[in-house]
Amino acid sequence: MTRRQDHDSIAQRRAQMLTPASAQARAKAPESQATQPGHSLRLVCLSDTHFPPSELTVPKGDVLIVAGDVCLRGSDYELALFDRFLGQLPHRHKLLVAGNHDWVLADAGREAAQSRVKNAIYLEDSGVEIEGVKFWGSPWQPEFYDWAFNLPRGPHLAQVWAQVPEGTDVLITHTPPFGILDQVPGGEHVGCEELLKALQRVRPKVHVFGHIHEGYGVLEQDGTVFVNACICDERYRPVNAPILIDL
Repeated sequence: MTRRQDHDSIAQRRAQMLTPASAQARAKAPESQATQPGHSLRLVCLSDTHFPPSELTVPKGDVLIVAGDVCLRGSDYELALFDRFLGQLPHRHKLLVAGNHDWVLADAGREAAQSRVKNAIYLEDSGVEIEGVKFWGSPWQPEFYDWAFNLPRGPHLAQVWAQVPEGTDVLITHTPPFGILDQVPGGEHVGCEELLKALQRVRPKVHVFGHIHEGYGVLEQDGTVFVNACICDERYRPVNAPILIDL
């Protein structure tokens, strides 16, 4: 627990440096985001807000996808604040996956966590079909200090990703797969190797994630559009815009 508290303190100090209004004014979406005429379902993707989201401008769309880390310290208050924010948005469907900062959801357990999220469908190793599109969500990540939803690299994570059904159209995880939009300063890739292996079996049309703030952007590879939708950068400044993907 000591290490978690140390990192919470670091995150809190970083958060105190934020100027959300000016930062959001500089927000930009990557040039490679997908926008196609004649689409049937527009996905609005965001992750890693880590701050009260009142300054965040969320574009219109059909399905809002939140890929984790809606909290900074993981408190009930932070979750309630974000849930109220979700309730104010007009999207017909809203999906939420937890992240490593979202202790309130990890400590509650899956069933209780679902009841705490009032304004979105909470996905924890579970799925939902929306207008013929199959979504699956999972919060787990390779072990990182002693944050929430940690599992050791290797067989434990392989068991998690084995649950993802074939035929999944949109996969939502907090962690990136290894080697895809997952680089940290210094160039190291820190995504999940077992998730990358599972993608070869599942082959979703879209994979939305966050966790690695520096990896924000979109990459299309092997028939899948990968979306790192982190709103905050590596200094916890909310400088990135939600990413739109049309199916």
